[in-house]
Amino acid sequence: MSLAFLAQPAAALAQSGSWGEPIASPSKPAIPDEPEPAEPNPDWADAPPTESEQRSATNPDWVEETEAPLVGNMKDRASEIYGIRYANRKLTMPRGMMRGTFDTVVGRRTEDAQGMGQPFGPTGTISTMNFGVAISLAKGFELGFSRYRMGSFPGVSVFPTFGFGGEGLITFSMSPEAKFGDIPVYARFEALSREHVKLAFDAVFRIPSRTEFGFLGGIPLRFIIQEQFSFDTGFEFTVDTNPAGPSVWSLNIPFTFIANATDQLFIKVHSGMNLFDLSQTIRTMTSGLVNGPFYFIPLGLAVGYTVEARSTMMDVFASFRFPGFYGFTTRESRLNAETWQVTIGLNIYSPVLFKGRAL
Repeated sequence: MSLAFLAQPAAALAQSGSWGEPIASPSKPAIPDEPEPAEPNPDWADAPPTESEQRSATNPDWVEETEAPLVGNMKDRASEIYGIRYANRKLTMPRGMMRGTFDTVVGRRTEDAQGMGQPFGPTGTISTMNFGVAISLAKGFELGFSRYRMGSFPGVSVFPTFGFGGEGLITFSMSPEAKFGDIPVYARFEALSREHVKLAFDAVFRIPSRTEFGFLGGIPLRFIIQEQFSFDTGFEFTVDTNPAGPSVWSLNIPFTFIANATDQLFIKVHSGMNLFDLSQTIRTMTSGLVNGPFYFIPLGLAVGYTVEARSTMMDVFASFRFPGFYGFTTRESRLNAETWQVTIGLNIYSPVLFKGRAL
């Protein structure tokens, strides 16, 4: 019996359920299923990709920049520091800024001023070229060699050149004869700078090269309306040496309205009054003479445009003016549209070149 049991095949030895059933062969172990990934922690989740990252297939982490990054030592733009709108600027430049000026004047003068012992200034066809420069050495303080001053250009004085230029650091006339002109040296201090009102003090000395020594003391005023309109006025008292007689004492009251049609386009309407030769006026009124000195009221229109060039700024302008449009004496008055002048010029503003408390 034992031999018969050993003769049975191996499969008969395995049982699955009971002793009477064969034993099944062992099965391979089942591979466990991988767990599903858990949801990311919202506190550690990355931000959604930007449009540039989604668009870039080679480098999804690259972000395109539309503007170049700022460099720490870049100079401030003149338009941001001084203002792009001409009507909204202060009477003095910011500290450390420079201004170069150029203007050329072409016109004709047909009549001489009244009240002088002899005619003064050029007559006929007149043309001049004038270069100047100015710098702001401290806050509210400006020094220059130029006939241009913010809020005081063009001037209303008629003596000695009747408003035809011939003044600047480098200046010369081309007609009626070629000559170098005078050099104006000015200092301006802005004593009041409010949002809507600006006030300054001027001291201008004319160093003679063509005419005679002169001095101007002024108080320019600027009233700003809604950062787009301004009204320039003030008082200017002048003393000019007159080789033909006593010194000429005059009073100027300018009136200029400025409107910025856009941030860069501006329009100026210029007028005012020049009380010419006050000492002669007193003599005329006390003596009862018929012929007295002239008082002049100019009239002019100017159009300008401000151009930004990197960190610098430039004003380009053109004007047409009657320097003695209406004149009157103590006994008579008359219009004069035969004396006129055309001016084309530009002012270039640098960025702030230096800072600090020291001059």
